[in-house]
Amino acid sequence: MYINLNLMYKYTSLLSHLFLLFIGLSACTGSTATEQLESPELQLMAEGPLYAGVNSSTATWEFDVAQLLGEGNKKITEARITSVEVLLVATDNLPAMEKMVFEITSKNTPMKRVGLYEGAITSGQSFTLTIADEQENLASVFSDGKMTFVGDFDVLDEEYLGNVEFTLKVKFELGIK
Repeated sequence: MYINLNLMYKYTSLLSHLFLLFIGLSACTGSTATEQLESPELQLMAEGPLYAGVNSSTATWEFDVAQLLGEGNKKITEARITSVEVLLVATDNLPAMEKMVFEITSKNTPMKRVGLYEGAITSGQSFTLTIADEQENLASVFSDGKMTFVGDFDVLDEEYLGNVEFTLKVKFELGIK
C-alpha cells in the first residue's frame, strides 16, 4: 500500500483552511436570538353603516422599537405572527357575523395576509385565527414604529347602522441580532 504523504498533507491543509474559513464566516454573521412579543390589547373598529358582505375593521399599534427590545443595540431581523386572538365586544343588536381574514401593513410594508377564522363570530366570545404556516418576514413592519391590523369580516344581515368593535391581541416571534 502506497501513501503519498505530500498529497495527504495538501488535503489536510485544504480541509483545515476550509474549516477555519467556515468558523470565520459563522463568527461574522453573529447569532440571532428568538424572543416572543405580545401586543397590548388593541381596539379593532369597524365604523357603521355596515352592509351585508365583507366589511373592514382596523386597529393601529404605535410603539418605540428600542423600548420593546430593551437595552443594547438590538435589531429585529426576522418577525412572524404566531397567534391572533379576537373578541367581539358585546353591544345591543349586533348583526350576525362570520369569518375573518386578518392582514397587517405599515408605512413601508405592503398589506400581508397572515390569518383566517372561518366560523360564526359571537358577541362576548373570543376566537383564535388560524395563522399561515408560511409568512413573509414582517421585520420591516417593526422598523416603521407603527403597524395597522385589518380584520375583514362578513356581515350576514342586510344593514347595521352602528359600529362594531373587537379587542385584539397579537403575538409575534422575533429574531433579534
